Amino acid sequence: MVDIGPIQAASGMTPVTGPRLEAVKPGNSIPNGLPVDRVEISPIARLMSEVSALPDIRAEKVAQVRAEIQAGTYITPEKLDIAVERLLEDIQA
Repeated sequence: MVDIGPIQAASGMTPVTGPRLEAVKPGNSIPNGLPVDRVEISPIARLMSEVSALPDIRAEKVAQVRAEIQAGTYITPEKLDIAVERLLEDIQA
């Protein structure tokens, strides 16, 4: 069987260091000549991130709409006009 020696204490280790990120500009290379990686986040990805942080259900809004439906006041001529306008916009687009 192979003998495995003891693991050295932390004092024998040296920290890993690299180029300072603030010194590297996009499109440039780091001092050793390697290209710099960069990340681009699309506007859709940003929006999806913001949407995922929203609460799933707005309980107070749901309760308000339920109460309006039960009272018969939810559907109004103004809301119908808005819905028809939006539908026409969607159809024309």
